[in-house]
Amino acid sequence: MTTSILKNHKQDVATNALERIAVFIETTPDRLLKTLYSWQTRISDRRHLRELDERMLVDIGLDRVDIEREAGKPFWQN
Repeated sequence: MTTSILKNHKQDVATNALERIAVFIETTPDRLLKTLYSWQTRISDRRHLRELDERMLVDIGLDRVDIEREAGKPFWQN
């Protein structure tokens, strides 16, 4: 009986591992695309921030130092 329980446990562990691998493979491309999109959006947003003139900065309550701090971050940094 103990051998049967161990055999079933090993099969369950293997099945769970395969299920986790399948989920990882299915979700990885989606996560990768979302990450790339997020990075591209940050690059674009930070570029636009640098293009704001002083009047626009006053309107949104920021100054040039704030903008340079944000725009100077690497694209992968939130």
